[in-house]
Amino acid sequence: MDSSLIVAGIACVGAVFVLVIILAVIGRRRERQRRELLEVWAVRNRWQYVPRPPNEWWRRLPGRNSRGVALALSGQLGGRPVSVGEYSYTTTSTTSGADGTTSTSSQTHHFVVWVVRVRGSWPALSVHRRGAMSRFGRTLFGDRATALGHEAFDSAFRISADRPEMVRTVFGQALVAEHLAGRLPDWSLRGDELMVVESGRLTEPDAIPARFGPLVRVADLLEAPR
Repeated sequence: MDSSLIVAGIACVGAVFVLVIILAVIGRRRERQRRELLEVWAVRNRWQYVPRPPNEWWRRLPGRNSRGVALALSGQLGGRPVSVGEYSYTTTSTTSGADGTTSTSSQTHHFVVWVVRVRGSWPALSVHRRGAMSRFGRTLFGDRATALGHEAFDSAFRISADRPEMVRTVFGQALVAEHLAGRLPDWSLRGDELMVVESGRLTEPDAIPARFGPLVRVADLLEAPR
């Protein structure tokens, strides 16, 4: 083989290696700057920024990674304690080629967790908009014990609860109407923590208070006398 081709190949591999290192350094720098912005925002707004906060959120999150909560910002909105955090977990997959060789790849999944504190301690309860499979399952098997008996709501949303008998006392007319109008997110409640989980990362600190609005509305409706 021509020695010049060998040299060119080595140079090409070296260039790729250097590029990978440069991109990794840039990525780490941007991540550090992003977290510094979140910390600065917290200080300016009298919130608390905590890396690796001790909490049990991971038990309710995809992947159930006990070390997955990387950071949390906590403060008060309208006198109500609130927190927002970042969580991630990694999945690994292995594929086999036609020649029998295998390769392994990993993917990290990132989420933003929004938490609003409510009064009292509640058994586990959640509401999710139905997907195609859930709607098909309802057609085949009918409603669960957690159904409200409100056709428009039950056909669009699925409720899960540790105590199905309490669902109709929790979901008042106003809460049902807000969900049907599309103004509320999917949410879950356990103990005193009302939670919404979204894919992604925190990128705009100034938008954090407004993003809590729909979840705070859920908390207010849950606590409203009926």
